[in-house]
Amino acid sequence: MKAIHFLALGILFLTYNVSDAQTWTKLGSAKVTGASDHDEIWVTGIQGNFTAIKLFVENEGIEFDRVAVTYGNGTKDEMEIRNFIKAGEETRVLDLRGGDRVIRKIDFWYKSNPNTKRKAQVIVYGRR
Repeated sequence: MKAIHFLALGILFLTYNVSDAQTWTKLGSAKVTGASDHDEIWVTGIQGNFTAIKLFVENEGIEFDRVAVTYGNGTKDEMEIRNFIKAGEETRVLDLRGGDRVIRKIDFWYKSNPNTKRKAQVIVYGRR
């Protein structure tokens, strides 16, 4: 009987993780060369509304300052990050004001090491 309970809990845990992972959609990415302190990602081909975003970093860490989200109607939402994100890690979840929103573009400001051979890649995910 205990085995059935553990099996049921295991299935519930796996179902929760799979459904949680499916709520995030890749919105776009940008290679950070270190030549500037600002990049933008145009969100094209993605339809629908989003309630939050997060930025994932690959290859090299980045010191993020802030991010600005421009919505489909032209309004902007600027959020401070002020955190160093290591390669393989992501920012905290950044909730979008006003509930579900259509995203046109995402700007982010940062500091990176221009002398490193490995250039960081920033990938933005949106949660529906």
